[in-house]
Parts: sequence; structure tokens; C-alpha cells
Amino acid sequence: MAVTIDRGLVFRDSIDRKMDTNLTPEQHLLVRTGDIAYNMMRMWQGASGRAAHDGLISPAYIVCAPTNEIDSKFASYLFKFPPTVRKFQDHSHGITEDRLRLYYGDFASIRLPLPPLGEQRRIGEILGAWDDAIEKVNALIQAKQKLKRALMQQLLTPTRRFPQFGGAPSNGELADGWHRTALSKLGDTYPGLAGKSKDDFGSGKPYIPYLNVFSNSRVDPSNVGYVSIQPDERQHRVQCGDVLFTVSSETPEEVGMSSVLLDELGEAYLNSFCFGFRPSLDAPLLPEFAQFAFRSPVMRRRISQLAQGATRYNLSKNQVMRLQIDLPGMAEQKQIAELLQSSDAEVRLLVDVEG
Repeated sequence: MAVTIDRGLVFRDSIDRKMDTNLTPEQHLLVRTGDIAYNMMRMWQGASGRAAHDGLISPAYIVCAPTNEIDSKFASYLFKFPPTVRKFQDHSHGITEDRLRLYYGDFASIRLPLPPLGEQRRIGEILGAWDDAIEKVNALIQAKQKLKRALMQQLLTPTRRFPQFGGAPSNGELADGWHRTALSKLGDTYPGLAGKSKDDFGSGKPYIPYLNVFSNSRVDPSNVGYVSIQPDERQHRVQCGDVLFTVSSETPEEVGMSSVLLDELGEAYLNSFCFGFRPSLDAPLLPEFAQFAFRSPVMRRRISQLAQGATRYNLSKNQVMRLQIDLPGMAEQKQIAELLQSSDAEVRLLVDVEG
């Protein structure tokens, strides 16, 4: 078992990173159900946890068996309480933060106010019930996200279709009613902000930041920065329906992330590290469909293959415009978008419940 900052005491095989040990089982410490173990090198960050099962633990950790004056479940929450963690930091020793250690003698000397044992148990049970509920919501969020990814893969390929639009194609052919076209035939691009220095930012007109584009398939209208724009400047404004792309990233897999603006922002601009794509008025592309189409596995592979660079990868607007995209008819686009937006709304609702 291992002690983590965010998850407490967990089995080693549940941790993503590799944690090899040369110690034999006999050289490990025995931790019993209800014991609390802490990492003395990370206790100042709250690295402690309660054992839900008997197990073995590295001798680098400290194992504390609860006395008859404290409920261990209550203690596990008390030891994560920020004011308590600050006390742990105050009693830790070391030249720098990375070398701070909370030895058991110093840990044992810390005095904490405790409610009666019965109240401790009730508090521990209530907080434990909340943790269980949060864990169930997290599992549901992950299941909904997995379902959405599967729907995107099926509906945008399409290996699955709404019955009224016909059957799925075979042998990699385009489905009936679908057509393949280059982006250059659907609209034009425009650059982000140009000629700006750090002194221009902080006040003025709203602009869409890089991370808003990178992190969201739909632009978050509440997440904007501000930039000073002079009356005689020639900068490109964003419009509702535009598709925004990042042009730079540290990995080819993350270059060219897209986000669609589906809200009216008024006079607003785009950050310097992105470019915009504006479909023409008669383009057979719904913005709501574009939100998902450009983030589909197929399009992400096509875009990442255009990345150029070694330590930093960039994307050429001209190459993006030559990309081919498979589009269904407008009615099918609308129905696909509505289903995927509904899936997104379910996830957002669960995230709000968790928060």
C-alpha cells in the first residue's frame, strides 16, 4: 500500500505511476484496518490516509494506531483539514520545502481540539457518506463521458445512424447523404491578435484566451481576457458560428484543438496563438455540428498529422484549409448535434452536483 496526497492510503497497483520496491514483505510495516499512515516527507501537504483493509506498507511511512480517545475515520478527515495541515507544516523540519519531514515525535507533540468520541463518530460517518456519494457521481461522470466518446465515434464516422437517414455504409464508403469536402470550400480563416505587447492586456475589449479554445469544444463566454484596442487598429473580431483553432502545442496530438463560438460576444477578439475559421453563409456546416466534428477521433488524427516541429509543434492555416471533412445533410447534422449536446448537458449537471 502507498500513501498519496489526494487519495489517502491506497493499494499500489491502483496508482498510475510505477512504484517498484526492493524490500521483502518482511521488511514492510503491517498496517491494520483503522490505522492511519502518513508520509513524513509529505505530511506538510496532507499526505496521510486511513487503512480500509489490512496490508503492508513501506517502512518510510509512519503508522499510527488509534487510541480509545479518537475515532480513526474522524481523524482521517481531521488530518486533511487545512488548519491541521498547516500545523503539520509548522512542526516539520528541513532546509527547503522538498526536504521538510514530520517526525513522529513532532507529530505526537501537536495538540488538537477533539469533540467527544460519539460526536467524532457521527462526523466521520457523515463525511464518509459524502465521500461515497461523490465517488458514485464520479463513476457516473466517467461512464457518461465514455458513452459520449462512443457516440461521437459512431455518429461521425458513421457506423451508426438515425433510422430516418438511412443505413451505415460498408467498406469504408461514404454514407448515403454524406459528402466529403475541403475546408477551403466551406469558408475562410483569419488570424488572432497581432502587434500586441503585455502592456496592452488587462483592460479594454474582451478576447478569447488560448486555454478557453484548447479546453472546450464550445467557447466558454464567461472565460475571457481583456485587451486594449485602438480605434484605428485593424484586428479581426470573432463572430458567433466561428470555429477557433490553436496553432501551437508541446505535442502533435494536442495541436489544432478546436472550439466553436456559439454565443454572441459583441466586439470581441481572439488570442495571438489561435486562428479563426468562418464558414460562409451558404456553407453546409452547422456550428453546433462543427463543435463535435472537429474534435472527433478521425479529425483529430488528420489535424495532428499536420503538426510540424521538434520541441514545439505548430500548425499551418493553409494545410488546415486543405483538410477533408465528411459532412451529412443539415437535418442529420442537427440531430447528431442535439444528441451530443444533450450528452454534454448530462455530464455538466453531474459535475455541478459533485461541486
